[in-house]
Amino acid sequence: MNIGRPVPRASSGSQEAYAPELLYATFNQDYGCFAIGTQSGFRIFNSDPYKEKMRREFKDGGIGIVAMLYRSNYLAFVGGGRNPRFPPNRVMLWDDASSNIVAELEFRSDVLNVQLQRERIVVVLRNKCIICSLEAKPRHLHAFETADNDRGALAISGGSQSSILAFPGRQKGHIQIVDLQSCVGLSAAPDQQTAAAGSAVHRARSHSRGSISADS
Repeated sequence: MNIGRPVPRASSGSQEAYAPELLYATFNQDYGCFAIGTQSGFRIFNSDPYKEKMRREFKDGGIGIVAMLYRSNYLAFVGGGRNPRFPPNRVMLWDDASSNIVAELEFRSDVLNVQLQRERIVVVLRNKCIICSLEAKPRHLHAFETADNDRGALAISGGSQSSILAFPGRQKGHIQIVDLQSCVGLSAAPDQQTAAAGSAVHRARSHSRGSISADS
């Protein structure tokens, strides 16, 4: 589950200090905790019992998209808000143990969604879904054209042996379903969408810093 970025609202300094404006929210792969991106950083919460586990406040900008890797110290960020911490066309892989960026991916247009999987990072642009490797120097593996996807619609359902990716098809009202292990895809008509939907379960890993530049 995730929510998009709302239109910024005016707020007093005391209110913002207590509850910074929410830009994004998403669960981790097992729904045991969730992360939020704010105008000034990000926070991690335990789901049940509900409890804030950690927070990071940045003086120089907000986090518009955040993706978790289970409960590990690795996360993926995209800048957002009034003053983005990072450019909106870059995905930054963050190691919270060292508070450093360990890898980054740059695209020609804004990133609308990011999900992590065992050996993959999946990035959604407005008219494309891109699959890259998670390694020291990320590689551009596959790209799938989509219909206009301004909300970054994407879901990954899978376990330890397989992962299935679902996102808009090339034609309006269709979806594409891709097996991430083989990257074999098909296009599904609207009446098949229910079968393709599922809970978003994603796993990934990250290593030392690298970068990749990909076409939008």
